[in-house]
Amino acid sequence: MKHRLTKELWYSSIGVGLFTLFYSLIMTSFHLWMGAAAFITASYFFGVGCPDDKVWNIVGSFVMGIIWALISFTLLQNPTIAQLWPSAVMFGFMTFLAIFLQGTVMTFTLVPAWLIAWGTSMVIVSNIAITNWVLFVVELFISMLMGIFFIAYGSNIFSKVVDKWLFPKKTTKPDAATTVTPNEDDVTPRTNQ
Repeated sequence: MKHRLTKELWYSSIGVGLFTLFYSLIMTSFHLWMGAAAFITASYFFGVGCPDDKVWNIVGSFVMGIIWALISFTLLQNPTIAQLWPSAVMFGFMTFLAIFLQGTVMTFTLVPAWLIAWGTSMVIVSNIAITNWVLFVVELFISMLMGIFFIAYGSNIFSKVVDKWLFPKKTTKPDAATTVTPNEDDVTPRTNQ
């Protein structure tokens, strides 16, 4: 099987690599220890094709995922709910509820983004002790937004700029050879373009 190395592949690879590098430097400089959340959300956003028309739906879904994680983490602090069967029922019901809400009153949300944010948040809160919950939620949300708006959009803008810079589009002026003589039935003259 022969693989073709297209310029788009090069731009994407370089762009994502550079913006991941920049994000890692920012994350380390500001002591944002939830960098993985940005990579997860960027991966999701790339996976769905970076849809500009759905970006705010995805952001809203991330908010719901964080809320779901806070609710489920709080419920798991109850020793009865933290047991195997009760916690399985709780997670099953909350998943059902997320899908039901998305299909009825919260149609702006996207279930995959909701569940990814919920899972990402749960992995983080299950493995570290949170001392300042407000700061935690703000940092987590900012990290998720950085995945979309910095890594994904940044690399896409980089690709477009490099493509335009290295391979500018040549504009051609219409000449007499492309002009079509109007037919007797035509009201307005047309040109072939």
